[in-house]
Amino acid sequence: MIDINMDEKVTVINLAPWNVGFPNLVGRGETCFAPSAKVRVKRDEISDQVSSGNKLFGLDEIGSHATLYIDDEDTRKYLDFDSEDGKRTQKVISKDKIKKWFELKTQASFEKNIKENVVTRAEKQFLLKSIKDLKLDSYEKIAFCQEYCKFSLRGI
Repeated sequence: MIDINMDEKVTVINLAPWNVGFPNLVGRGETCFAPSAKVRVKRDEISDQVSSGNKLFGLDEIGSHATLYIDDEDTRKYLDFDSEDGKRTQKVISKDKIKKWFELKTQASFEKNIKENVVTRAEKQFLLKSIKDLKLDSYEKIAFCQEYCKFSLRGI
């Protein structure tokens, strides 16, 4: 296991377009995240939140489909979200991944990737907001995303 300073603060990114937060387990108070905000949080707090089952950091033991993304490779490795050898990385949505999905040649492979990688409400909102931000323009793919996510691009 990797040896890291647990008192150090690392950046955590809220992928959701709404406020999220949690009561602190290490110390008093709570940690709050504005929509799409980056907040510095101590590693020991993150570790305790993950150990206690806080689903904002992922739906499973490897951090898949996280609403709060830990933007620190050493911390992700310490928590086993990423493997030491680099063969497995945390399954989390990003604008780069969305661009790659839109570049896929067939509609079937596009839909398969969306269904496998976009699961939570936060991921669905992130997908639709990214389509708008990236100015993606494949009508059939965008229509599928709106239907799958059950949201319209209009309100985003």
